[in-house]
Amino acid sequence: MVKKGLLAMLILGVLCCLGACGKKDVEEVVTEVVEEVAPSVVPGEMVLIPGGEFVMGSNLKYKDKKEDEKGDYSNAYPEHKGNLPDYLIDKYEVTNEEFMTFAMEEGYAGEAAEEGKDWRLFATIDKMNVPVVYITWKDAEAYCKAKGKRLPTEAEWEKAARGTEGFKYPWGNEWEDGHARTAETGREATDVGSYDDVSPFGVHDMLGNVQEWTASAYEPYKGGKADPKAAGKNLRVIRGLSYLHRAKQGNLWNRDATEPTTLAFYGARCAADATPENIAKFGVKK
Repeated sequence: MVKKGLLAMLILGVLCCLGACGKKDVEEVVTEVVEEVAPSVVPGEMVLIPGGEFVMGSNLKYKDKKEDEKGDYSNAYPEHKGNLPDYLIDKYEVTNEEFMTFAMEEGYAGEAAEEGKDWRLFATIDKMNVPVVYITWKDAEAYCKAKGKRLPTEAEWEKAARGTEGFKYPWGNEWEDGHARTAETGREATDVGSYDDVSPFGVHDMLGNVQEWTASAYEPYKGGKADPKAAGKNLRVIRGLSYLHRAKQGNLWNRDATEPTTLAFYGARCAADATPENIAKFGVKK
């Protein structure tokens, strides 16, 4: 990310070099420089998801199988309709730089700071725009709260990822190579917004990069099968895939769940209730 001071120096240098040029030429070159170095990812930027119905879950009873083939039972069964009011969701996953700034400003040590193996291990200077990982559910919740936001519910996450048509992948129902940061394209997380992993609503990295915490407690869908391994446990739902997954065998209705204190390659993005001002700003017709 180019800092304002560096941008100003670059523009000043261009102006000095173009002293003999006309005003129009200078303006054109300065515009080109600004467009070249200005960051395309805006920290904390949000997208408005219009209210209404959407498709959630899948009628595939068994993971990665045809309907008449048995395998591990899918906890995303059955497909059903959801209905949500207008809401906002972060366009990008929370980055190391954003979480580090939050931690310093709020004096937030982190739930697992004493263990010495939390997000700080991965927040190196060359990975400031990479999604933060090794944060607990409480860490993710604290970050969103400090920003005046909250974690998205599982339903909000899925609608933002699949659109109103219930796509299997952010771009449609057919797999396309090279569109997401999954095991097919690389074995480590990368800068947010680096791939064409963009949902119909314009939300980035929903399929790949890192998995994300949601606000929702894990439970089977109505009509689905309860997981005996989850009985009596306070599990939180994790959504999306990551660079550790082969996305050809995955999809946007996949559900994972884990204990809220788990430290793994899980990140987050935030959500917020939409206000009339938000709706007017985004130009959504009611």
